[in-house]
Amino acid sequence: MESSRDETAALIRRAKEHDREAFAELYRATVAPVYRYVAARVVRSEETEDLTQEVFMAALRGIQGLRAEDESGLMAWLFQIARYKLADALRRKYQAPTEPLEVNVEPVAPAAGPEEAAETLDHQVAVRTAMDQLTGEQREVLICKYVLNYDNERTAQQVGKTANAVNQLHHRALRSLQRLLVEAGAVG
Repeated sequence: MESSRDETAALIRRAKEHDREAFAELYRATVAPVYRYVAARVVRSEETEDLTQEVFMAALRGIQGLRAEDESGLMAWLFQIARYKLADALRRKYQAPTEPLEVNVEPVAPAAGPEEAAETLDHQVAVRTAMDQLTGEQREVLICKYVLNYDNERTAQQVGKTANAVNQLHHRALRSLQRLLVEAGAVG
């Protein structure tokens, strides 16, 4: 564990000195969780890919300002950039909508019939809508726990809370999410 921490710190130092290979190593180690983090907040995979690319382009431009020296700090920094990029994308959508009025979504599953695909899509939309109604902290905890598969300790590091506080937020978020889904008629 200690050698991994030392390796990450060394990669961050080298990346700050404009070492392309070091930044490439950091990218390979972090792109999957950043992609999942962004994908949990947007509908279309093209948008997820574009925003993930924007996150890493901003990270490359701002790597000299990174104060973190470990993986947890690096991930927190990347997730913060992702939050800003997601907010920018949302602002762009509201300023100049480019989507048609009907929801443009990805096909659910090629093997699913139309009824199953429609039902799955309805559930996805209901969950996204309910997630949007949670507090920011609750949403962050659920994404860390279920999208990134983080435990309470790792989630606590990412959201700046104690593991106990994360556990409480997690349970409150699940109760709120269930209540919102029941109210929307998405679950019985």
